[in-house]
Amino acid sequence: MDNSMMAGYADQAKEDELGARLQRGDVTAIEQLFKTYFDRLYSLVFNQVGRNHAAAEDIIQETFLSALNSASRFRGQSKPYTWLCSIAHHKVVDFYRRQQKEAQRKAGTDCVDDPLSEQTADSEPLPDSLLESEESRQIVEQALFSLPPDYRQALIFKYVEEMSVLEISQIMRRSVKSVEGLLTRGRKALQAVLADLGEGL
Repeated sequence: MDNSMMAGYADQAKEDELGARLQRGDVTAIEQLFKTYFDRLYSLVFNQVGRNHAAAEDIIQETFLSALNSASRFRGQSKPYTWLCSIAHHKVVDFYRRQQKEAQRKAGTDCVDDPLSEQTADSEPLPDSLLESEESRQIVEQALFSLPPDYRQALIFKYVEEMSVLEISQIMRRSVKSVEGLLTRGRKALQAVLADLGEGL
């Protein structure tokens, strides 16, 4: 067994032990979650809110506070990090809802229709060539920030966090088919923006 495989088993064992502590209602497990996943979760949220430091810090604080308050309700149906991501995801959704309401209040407009209400399933991968160089990554990052929040979040979960569709469905509380459709629409929207930037696929 090679070192990377052994490290993978060790990491899984740690996650399993942490999950068991959460299930027992051990609130000190939240401290371990914070130490283990803070940087990774902050980076995830930071990218989801358009690199807004203040918003990311607020959301992370709210996420860990919610995790502390609900630790005893953790049932082990997902990994601890996936559980944390689910909490953070809904805080991000709330953040964008508040932004939308504020924008509508200022503009005096009615609620707009949700452009993500219809989903179509597909499993076409995002081309690896998009992420090969630093320049390409910056262009993709710029394009991602221009997408609707749900598209951006799903693509980040899939291609930055390298999560499975099942994990994303647990986080976003959508069906697997809905997530596949969201990823498809997100990829198409991303490709359209990249085309406008002169980086069409």
